[in-house]
Parts: sequence; structure tokens; C-alpha cells
Amino acid sequence: MKSYGSGLRGVLGPLLDLRVEAERAAERALAVAASARRAAEEGSARLASAAEAARGALAAARRDDGAGGAGAGGSERAADAQARRRFWARLAANVETAEQAFERHRREVVAPAIDGDTAARAAHLRARQRREVVEKAIARRQAAARREADRREEAAMEDAYAGARARTNTPTTGK
Repeated sequence: MKSYGSGLRGVLGPLLDLRVEAERAAERALAVAASARRAAEEGSARLASAAEAARGALAAARRDDGAGGAGAGGSERAADAQARRRFWARLAANVETAEQAFERHRREVVAPAIDGDTAARAAHLRARQRREVVEKAIARRQAAARREADRREEAAMEDAYAGARARTNTPTTGK
């Protein structure tokens, strides 16, 4: 933070302090929102990998069971085929459940976390801009005060020069 002279800050000093504190609060809120977003995206990645694993298990079961469907007796084959289809149905249900969990998580957890992060970033930007406005106003006041002090100093030097010149140009009577 910049350091300003206390005499020039005037009313803007306490306002700057408020703006700085608001910006710090916005930074903290942004950190919390970013952390929540990261956690939500990590959870989404875990659910996506679980859905992919379920799809892979179903594909592997169909591939492995599709080749070896011959058994000893006719009733055994029908029973084996029914068991195989029930197993595939359970795996397909697992895939559907995993995909639904992933979509629900994206909709109910990730999307609000992204929105919260975006809102926190916008709030932080607004807080920083508001602080910068006050800092610029203080800087303008300081520049105006410096110009005024320079102008006074220059006027005092001109007055001193004019006074010295007037003393040297006065005629002396020689007495």
C-alpha cells in the first residue's frame, strides 16, 4: 500500500482505509470461492472416472462373456444366459447410476461453485477499482498541494528578487 501524508489525506484517508479493508475481505472471499471450485471439480473428476470404470467393466464383461456361452446341457445354458444377462443388467445399472451421479454433481455442486467463483472475482475487481479511485483522488490532492506549494515558493522568490532589485536601483543621495 502507498503511504500518504496524514495532512493531505483529510476525509479520503478513512475512506481509503475502508476501501483497503473491503478489498482484503474480497480477496479472502475469492480464496474461499476458488477453493470450493477446486474441490467441486476434483469431486467431478472422481465421479467421471467412476463412471468410466463402470463403462469399462460392462464392456469387459460383455466382451469376455460373449465368446464363451457354450455349456453342458440345454437348461444349463439357458440358466447361464439368464445369469449373464442379469449380470450385464446390473453392470448397466451401475453405469447409469454413476452417470447420473456425475451429472447431478455437475449441476448441483460444480455449476454453483463456478458461479460463486465468478461472482467473487467480480467483487474483488470492483473492490480493487474502488480502492484505486480513492488512491487516485488522494494523489490528485497531493499533486495539487505540491503545485500550490511550488507556486507559493516561486512567488516568494520573485518577491524577494523584486525587493532586492528595488533596493539596489534606488538612487542614493550620497549623504
